Amino acid sequence: MTRPGAPLGDLFARAVTQAFGPALPTSDTTDDRILDAALAVLGRRSTREATVEEIAREAGVGRATVFRRFDSRDHVFEAALVRFVGQVVGTMVDRFAAVTDPVDQVVEGFAICLALDDDPLLADRGRRGELLAALSGGDPSPLRLAWSAVAANLRRAHRDGSITVGDPDEQADALVHLGLSYLMTPGLAVDLTDPAAVRAFARRTVAPIVGAIPPHAVPSP
Repeated sequence: MTRPGAPLGDLFARAVTQAFGPALPTSDTTDDRILDAALAVLGRRSTREATVEEIAREAGVGRATVFRRFDSRDHVFEAALVRFVGQVVGTMVDRFAAVTDPVDQVVEGFAICLALDDDPLLADRGRRGELLAALSGGDPSPLRLAWSAVAANLRRAHRDGSITVGDPDEQADALVHLGLSYLMTPGLAVDLTDPAAVRAFARRTVAPIVGAIPPHAVPSP
């Protein structure tokens, strides 16, 4: 009988802590295949149901290979989540280095968040509630850490005058919850699978949270 694994929330909390910590260890091609497989398995099964055998089959390697590189099933899943979070954070950092206007950053951040819809970890929409619970658990929770990062960026924009209205902490709260809610549920008035439509929607509807006024909303002279 398979021993129950650590709850997804615990694994996610530890992964986020590591992803925001020192530089992550490098991995090779086999590690990457195993970690990709672990995320795919997590997208289909809970940590209580998933097995190392299933990860090994998904990766096309033997069970012994998995255990030579990761000393437990929890370790495999934690390492996969660390890499997942690190890649998302890295994408945000790289994009924000190129796009410095806070309104454009809101648009790009929303688009990056919605692009996760294609990730294997989110393949089963029926299991996204478990992921939401995982993001909300822990002290601090991954959700609070995301809010802290967004709020810090908005505070800088307020200090340098790029944003002149609103409260940065409340703006960050709204942005994080909007991104997460659209990721967890299907869009009703916008095609969330179309990156261009997502960016246009974000610029018209999400960006005004930080004080941007869409061109069509400006009264004619």
